Amino acid sequence: MATRSALRVTRLGPAHAGQLAALIDREPVTNVYLRSELRLGFEAGDWWGAFEENELTSVVLGWSLVVPYIPDLEAAPPLAQALSAGAQPRMVVGHRASVMALHNAFRPPRPARELRDPQPLMVLDRGDLRGTPSSDVRLSTRGDLDALIVAAARMHREEMGVDPLAIDAPAWRMRMLSLIERRWSWIWLRDHEVMFKAELSAWTPDVVQVQGVYTAPQYRRQGIARAGLAAVCTDVFREVPRCSLYVNQYNVIAQRVYERLGFKPADVFATVMY
Repeated sequence: MATRSALRVTRLGPAHAGQLAALIDREPVTNVYLRSELRLGFEAGDWWGAFEENELTSVVLGWSLVVPYIPDLEAAPPLAQALSAGAQPRMVVGHRASVMALHNAFRPPRPARELRDPQPLMVLDRGDLRGTPSSDVRLSTRGDLDALIVAAARMHREEMGVDPLAIDAPAWRMRMLSLIERRWSWIWLRDHEVMFKAELSAWTPDVVQVQGVYTAPQYRRQGIARAGLAAVCTDVFREVPRCSLYVNQYNVIAQRVYERLGFKPADVFATVMY
């Protein structure tokens, strides 16, 4: 009976770019964040790969935020060990099976502060968009930065239970500024107040990932989110044929908004917070 070779885990670098791209391109929507980060180069994060002989079978991009793609679940323990030797992850997010395998492989076990499982991953193709986009939604500018920082922090507190401005306000400001400078941030203002906002967390020529979809509480249940996100997707579709996003299973209202816009289920994500 044949036995499989021992898995070898190593840090990845430019010499592995071709193998890495071939691996994560197998599931272009599920892995859009990894594919987007790879486009930025290996300086953008710490990449760890598991090899069986010379074949790259699984990969993790991580530091405080960890994003795994582990189709070979036997690679989870050695990848978890490699990650634990560096900074301690604060969050693992991505493909559900990969996330849960990595989380369960940490030794000693790492208690989760919160587990969000499942999180439907949804996609919308160009031509399938339903709904009328608002003409008031536009790309954010530097002049919007202060208002955007406040709105995004409110969303973060609501979603994550943590105030990013209390933890590291300068880092939060730089994060929002970088999204503006990448042209990855959209905003809808009324009387200088943010009614709606959304950003991208990943961009590739064939698919983007939308994040941070937020409507201020006083403007909810008025069709703002649907018109706002329709405008964002319309803008994206000028360059890219597909939008994706993932959503908490319990957020039924958001899922209905996305479904009415034409988003369809594509995969399942999970998030573990420590």
